[in-house]
Amino acid sequence: MAPDSMPVADSLDLPVRRIAECAAEWRDPSSPVRAQARSALAGGRWPAPVVERALDNVLFDLDEATARAMTQALSGRPVSTLVILPGNIIGPAVSSAFCAALAGSPVILKAASDERHLAPIVSAQLDGVAGAVSAQHWRGGETEPEAEALDQVERVIAFGSDETLDALRSRIKARLKSGIPHFVPYGDSYSVGYVNAGAELNEAAAAAARDVCLFDQRGCMSPQTVYVRGDAGRATLFARALAAALEREGRALPRAALEEAEPALIASFLRRCAVTALDAVPHGLSTLLTGPAKSGVPEFVVVVEPDGAPRCAGFGRVVVVKPCADAGTMQRHLAAFGRPLETIGTAGGLAPEERSALEASPARRHCELGEMQRPPFGYRPTVQDFCEAEGA
Repeated sequence: MAPDSMPVADSLDLPVRRIAECAAEWRDPSSPVRAQARSALAGGRWPAPVVERALDNVLFDLDEATARAMTQALSGRPVSTLVILPGNIIGPAVSSAFCAALAGSPVILKAASDERHLAPIVSAQLDGVAGAVSAQHWRGGETEPEAEALDQVERVIAFGSDETLDALRSRIKARLKSGIPHFVPYGDSYSVGYVNAGAELNEAAAAAARDVCLFDQRGCMSPQTVYVRGDAGRATLFARALAAALEREGRALPRAALEEAEPALIASFLRRCAVTALDAVPHGLSTLLTGPAKSGVPEFVVVVEPDGAPRCAGFGRVVVVKPCADAGTMQRHLAAFGRPLETIGTAGGLAPEERSALEASPARRHCELGEMQRPPFGYRPTVQDFCEAEGA
């Protein structure tokens, strides 16, 4: 076997134990690295409780056994990589750096303007532990530093909107006449929840509220629409439980300051909801629920609409609840929707036929409701993203 095609775990002496120890520091709220991150992020977009929840989540499952299993599963050779990070959530800088470390890949972390703190912290932490981790930043449209970074790498992993990723792909092609580096884009997508017949509605609502409140639905793994198996009455009962849960969770995870366009967008969404909401069910239970006002807009919006395609506001703790006959019905709606589906979070357990129906959906990931915003390590990006597969 040629050296370039040897499995990574055989060809590299990776300090797996030390990498796992570094990961444990991110899980420990009293560690120096957590204190540094907490201090650096203080006063930024996200309130302190949101920062703590996000840092708790980022490497929650990366222990030594997991790290060793991942390195043993790698094949090919590590490749130098540029990671263009998102600014809408906290965590990808840390998870990307650790994926590169386990793969043995030299990596440039290009931080977003909205979150420029974690990349330098994790770079300093891993200095001397794994391959070179370089933290850099340049503003959008600054082509010279981007070109310099592209000259140093074989692969680009990028997070962002589809429009942003298309523009990046075009710039890479224009610069490299002989071809494009291997490009791994993580673009626009949405997520949904599914509350099955066996779910206790208050518990399911509390779980959904955790997924909605972290990052205020700015991340693609936050549920936009929640399907509830049953009739409109059951969906309305869930919506009311969700509104109460969002109010409670909002005290634990305060909402970020509104972006400039957000009040107008929420007002427009509410006007539409007044038309699309189901009529109030017997006993006068409202199907359009709003939270306490903050900065002139409600803290959250929950609306019950007829069964059908998902609806994605994509901001502001806005959730559409829809009754549906079963998981197969929801799957057909999702398949016809046409947009990339990231995650389905379920509550209430699934019978084998229901599980099969959901596995036939275009979702990239399935998990329990309440765990949607806590993906396993190596999900996006994967450790293998930083290696050249054999035969490529």
